Amino acid sequence: MAGLQVGRGVEAAALRGLIADMPERSAAVVVRGEAGIGKTLLVRSVLDEHSGSGVRILRGACAPMSGATAYSGLGATVTAALSQSTASGQFPSAAAARAWSMQALAGVLDSDAAQGTVLLVEDVHWADWSTLDFLAHSTRNLPERRLLVLLTWRDETAHPDRLTWLAELLRCPAVIDMPLRRLTAEETSEQLSGLQPGCTAETIAAVYQRSAGNPYLSAELIRGDLTVPASLRAILLARLQGLSLAARTVVAATGTLARALDDDDLLAAVDGAADAVREACDSGLVIRDPAAGCTARHPVIAEVAYEQLLSSERRDLHARLAKHLAARVLTDASAAQLAEVAEQYRRASDRDATFTWALAAARVAEKEYAYTEAGHWYSVASSLWQPSDLADDRAPQRLVLAERAASLLGGAGQHAEALALLEEAVADGDGEMGTLEALLMRGRLRALADDLAGAIEDIERARRLVPTDDDRAVGRVCIAHAMLLSPYARSPEVARAARMALEHATRAGDIRTVGQARAMLGGVAADEGRIEDSLDEARAALTIARDLAEPEDLARAGVALTYAYGVRGDTDSVVAVANTIQSELRRLMADEHWLEGIVESNAVYNLYAAGRWDEALSRDDRGRPPSGPAFKDAQLALIHMARGNLQTAVELMRGQELLAVDDQPQFKRDYAQTEAQLRLLQQRPREALALSLDAAELSHDTEDELVSAGLLRVGLEAAVASQSPDGFDRLVALLRRAVSGDEAAALAAIVDGERSRIRGTPDSTPWLTAAQEWASLGRPYWEAQARLRAAEALLAHRGQPGSRGRATGELEAARQVAEQLGAAPLLGQIQVLAKVARIHLDDSVTEHHEQRAATTDPHPRLTERERQVLALVAAGRTNREIGATLYMSPKTASVHVTHILEKLGVQSRVQAAAEAIRLDLTGNPAPPA
Repeated sequence: MAGLQVGRGVEAAALRGLIADMPERSAAVVVRGEAGIGKTLLVRSVLDEHSGSGVRILRGACAPMSGATAYSGLGATVTAALSQSTASGQFPSAAAARAWSMQALAGVLDSDAAQGTVLLVEDVHWADWSTLDFLAHSTRNLPERRLLVLLTWRDETAHPDRLTWLAELLRCPAVIDMPLRRLTAEETSEQLSGLQPGCTAETIAAVYQRSAGNPYLSAELIRGDLTVPASLRAILLARLQGLSLAARTVVAATGTLARALDDDDLLAAVDGAADAVREACDSGLVIRDPAAGCTARHPVIAEVAYEQLLSSERRDLHARLAKHLAARVLTDASAAQLAEVAEQYRRASDRDATFTWALAAARVAEKEYAYTEAGHWYSVASSLWQPSDLADDRAPQRLVLAERAASLLGGAGQHAEALALLEEAVADGDGEMGTLEALLMRGRLRALADDLAGAIEDIERARRLVPTDDDRAVGRVCIAHAMLLSPYARSPEVARAARMALEHATRAGDIRTVGQARAMLGGVAADEGRIEDSLDEARAALTIARDLAEPEDLARAGVALTYAYGVRGDTDSVVAVANTIQSELRRLMADEHWLEGIVESNAVYNLYAAGRWDEALSRDDRGRPPSGPAFKDAQLALIHMARGNLQTAVELMRGQELLAVDDQPQFKRDYAQTEAQLRLLQQRPREALALSLDAAELSHDTEDELVSAGLLRVGLEAAVASQSPDGFDRLVALLRRAVSGDEAAALAAIVDGERSRIRGTPDSTPWLTAAQEWASLGRPYWEAQARLRAAEALLAHRGQPGSRGRATGELEAARQVAEQLGAAPLLGQIQVLAKVARIHLDDSVTEHHEQRAATTDPHPRLTERERQVLALVAAGRTNREIGATLYMSPKTASVHVTHILEKLGVQSRVQAAAEAIRLDLTGNPAPPA
């Protein structure tokens, strides 16, 4: 076996180093590669070196049929600890209960061992979602030290959802990706010489030609017949052919459970045929360890053996295992134990037994906060339900099961599966128990799938089922109606439905519906410009969401609150709320809630408008390219375009067209605004104008028109660039209500200024007005753009006294801002105009401006967030420690530190710390509220 470790010296040394470093820091590693590449051998050999060294090693593994077995991959030690733990009191929400379970599991890993704990989970590509959720949560929230999370992953076999999970995991800065390569010809020679010292160079060359450097395949070929086809499955199939059918069944059985099998399990698989068990073990294809249990020598062996069984032979195998496992189940069995029995009966095609055990597995999985697995087993029970099941008073109605399954699956983010389940279960008749809940759930899922007509149809059907005197039910129907309409620019209907929901829910004492209604009303108030009313409603909704620990309500309140603060122009509050919401959601959810993306988008856009571009860009910590459309990408693209990073902006906009749907104006508006700006920079003004007009048509006469100022600005610029007076007038007519609120004076001035340009009579007066207004609102980039336009207009009228001097002043002021922001394209336009007009701009203007500003502010160029980071740098904190204190990733902290060094003009963290002391920034900042 030692020969198989050839070529893995670097990886083994890296793992040893991480284990040695555990007393000082934690880490997470994914060892991945094709079947036979040596993942298991690598991790086990390194861990065996540390047996008895004070390092606690917890081992778990996943199997091909373990996907619906809750917490199967975490091993008996961790699972037992969770099942033995007890929570104090009742949880306010399912998410809070799940968060507690995550903490309970994490507590098991926080041992008193001097060296720390290694959690090894093998074959994660087969893991159940509870295990995947915990691994995602633990790697994103690693303790400061004493934990190594070690995962193995087979690259070529995984469900698409699990591949997405892996991609998200590897984007986490704390996770180390360790792909294993194939061996070279020289390494293969060394490996095979160690296995068979007398093998010839010709034999080694033949093996390498057939194995292509796969170490397991090479070992099998050198031990066997080189005439066997050079594929791992073919070789293993050849090994299996030498066994009896019963022995092959034993090998197949090792892949049917989510754990290693004991002797009794193997005997049950072959109906007590002990000779078959001995034959399988003696062949070396099954490894028997009296302490650890029996497993296949390689996971693929069990897969191949199972594939070779006939359908009837498989059903018989599962039936024998099901009967055996059922007899061993105790009254306090875990969800994993019950799921094992249910899965065996399901594969044995025993309808009655599957229904009974699936229902039991679902109920216990829900109690153990394994919601995806609970949803799966409720779904199985629903699909098998028959009217005769009602003879058992413990069996619910079919729709009750279907709704519970859809609710759990939808809450776990599996919306497509949940919707498919309800589409099949909800019949035309409305008399069955559970129809109301099923219709409300299906309506919500249809809305998420952009099927507004179907969603409204479900809500109307639900409304007809509810007695008018049932305030709780009426309130739930009304708030469901309001929430599904909220993305579709139908504010009056949203307001009416939310007010009705609030009225009925208040009478019924339904606190959650009250909070949801107030969040909806907060958004409506912001649309109507009633900002203080909006803030009051959103704050009340946030308080309720926190009390109930409901992630969706928390995120929805965060959307309303950041939107309202944004309309008011309070960027600091927008960012503070976004940071707080994200921190609270991280405690409740393993993955990001989709509404969290809108909260982030609000934060990034407000930072962009306020000229805090470095701070905005530091929030993009997911890596590029994105795995799918993200709400904030369009806002980040605006900054990259303004800085001249055109290719990055193009990459950010890939996939954004999926959000540009005609029935959701706000998403299409954001897409059109950014994409039109991109087309302008690409010298395609007519396309930019067409995009702007299309989005303006959609927003016209909706509440979305009120917040279309950005679309109006870029559309007018596109109309001027393409010399389209008709397009200009059409855009102004469509977005006339966008000229409102705090920005009304600036926007009205821009309309007048752009109109003077398209008529060929540029007027500086409106541009000067716009510049002053933007300056007063704290919008530096737009201020600089307006000053450039004012200078252009002034230079167009050189005959007027003082126009050249005023133009010079405007250009210098615009350049100062452009340089501070790093707005390279704008700076280029300013310099070109100065060159054409033969205006000399003082090279020291910006420097003098900063020196004057420094006399009134001891550290004017650092944002509040950067000051917090600098104080922690001065205290000697690492990037990981900074991130933990300020609720950001280590990568984001690193970005902040880089920008701080640049702004302070220093080269090292030590120099930055000295500067922090000079500026009196050495106090320890509190985390954001």
